[in-house]
Amino acid sequence: MLRLLFRFLIFLVPVALLLVLGYVVDPLDRFPGPQPVPPVTAHYRHVKTLDYLHSDRGFDAFILGSSRVMRLEPTIVDEYGYKAYNYGYNMTRAEDLYCTLRFLLDENRTPIRLLVVGLEVEMLHDSFPVHPETLQTPELARYLRNDIELPRLSSEDILQLASDSVRLSFSSLYYLLTGREPGGEYELDPATGEYVVKPPRAGTVKISANLMRTMYNMFSDFDALNPGRMAYFDAFIDLCRENGIRVIAFVTANHPVLEEFLVENTQYPERLADAKMYWDFLGYDGFAYVDLSRPEYFGGDPEDFTDLAHIGTYNSELVARLLMETCATAGNISPDP
Repeated sequence: MLRLLFRFLIFLVPVALLLVLGYVVDPLDRFPGPQPVPPVTAHYRHVKTLDYLHSDRGFDAFILGSSRVMRLEPTIVDEYGYKAYNYGYNMTRAEDLYCTLRFLLDENRTPIRLLVVGLEVEMLHDSFPVHPETLQTPELARYLRNDIELPRLSSEDILQLASDSVRLSFSSLYYLLTGREPGGEYELDPATGEYVVKPPRAGTVKISANLMRTMYNMFSDFDALNPGRMAYFDAFIDLCRENGIRVIAFVTANHPVLEEFLVENTQYPERLADAKMYWDFLGYDGFAYVDLSRPEYFGGDPEDFTDLAHIGTYNSELVARLLMETCATAGNISPDP
């Protein structure tokens, strides 16, 4: 019996130590409290929220969406008579749009007139749980609604989170010991939320096998839009209607290589068609969107991508000006490019 217990402890103690290491180092910035070691990823919801709260909060326009909108410059929106803030953050889902707008309506010192929103099919995903960063940002998490059901974190996902924390703890320690800055090519301007250090215009687009695998996993078994997420998006639109906020939205762009891969290997085209049909019939005159999912839809440069899912500085300016010019001259945006 003692020998069996000893063998069990030999297995358990190293596992426990690794889990403690993942918690103490916290490489993904998932746990509350001080951060003793630099995380390997920026907790953008937390950063954007604190930066906004320390601003003058006098904005009447906001850019909302995932990391794919974080390069859109608020100064371009400002040229059309607004004072804008880029509140984009990674992997935004429908509930994030709702919670962020509720937060802004409570905290902003100026009535909000305009939202520029990046739309993605995965905002309405049928199996993604609420993003951990949303749950860890109390300013946003408090607006999650108990009456809307969302997908839950599976036991497999929980094990993956634990594995990632342990694995990336060693990366965080490496950055600490070498003095390197993880993700140092990006810095955020706390006054506007935009990038202040941008990679140069791309000459060769980075093709990441990890990104391709992530996108494949995201769309290969994406069978239908999630009703709970559509309910959250409806609630987001209701808030805009109640507060007289105009919404200019666009489907964000994929690099042609990624677009071709998704079309040939996943259910992305079917889900994009479902999402566009849903967005077409929201029933709010103040909402309009345009499909900019391919560079040719906005006259973009297929080489100006930082990776297969994120447009560069040149394309970002084209997108922002197309949206604002169309809004200013026509007063509306057609749902088709």
